Amino acid sequence: MTRRRRRAPPILAFSGPSGAGKTRLLVRLLPALRRRGLEVCVLKHTGHAHPLDRRGKDTERLRRAGALAAAIQGPAGLALFAPPAAGARALARLLPPCDLVLAEGWRGEPLPRVEVHRRRISRAFLCARDRRVVAVVGDEAPPRPLPLFAPGDVEGLADFVVRIARNRR
Repeated sequence: MTRRRRRAPPILAFSGPSGAGKTRLLVRLLPALRRRGLEVCVLKHTGHAHPLDRRGKDTERLRRAGALAAAIQGPAGLALFAPPAAGARALARLLPPCDLVLAEGWRGEPLPRVEVHRRRISRAFLCARDRRVVAVVGDEAPPRPLPLFAPGDVEGLADFVVRIARNRR
C-alpha cells in the first residue's frame, strides 16, 4: 500500500530576544487568526533544557530501557518524547493538519520570520542581519524598510499573517 505524504503547512517564525514578548504576542494573535478562519498550530523552540520527561516517569523509564521514542496520551492531550526533529519543517509534519504553523524562536532555521523587537530589551535588530525577516512588531522603526506593527496592532498583524499564509500554500 502506498502512503501519500501530507504536505507540510506554511511556517512563519516569530523571533526576538527573551523578554521581548513573543509568547504574549502569539497568545493575542491566535484568536485573531481563528476569527479569520485559519486553523493554526504552534511550535516552540528553546535552547534551555527542560525536564519534560522526568527521571522515574514511565516514558523516561521506557526510553532508558531502549525505546527510540515514547508517547503518552490522556484525555487532555498527547506528549511525545523522542530525539529532536530535523528542524521545524520535520516537526511540523508531525502536527495535526492545519493552515499555518507559527514557530516561536527557531532563529537558526531558514524560515520567513516576524521580528519581535523591544528597545528596552535590545537595541540590536535581527532584521539588520537576517533577510528572512518579513516584518517587525516593535516600538521603533527597523533599520531597513519592512512592515512595522505596533505591539498592540494584533488585527493588522493578523491580516498580514493571513496574506503570507495564503501566498505560501
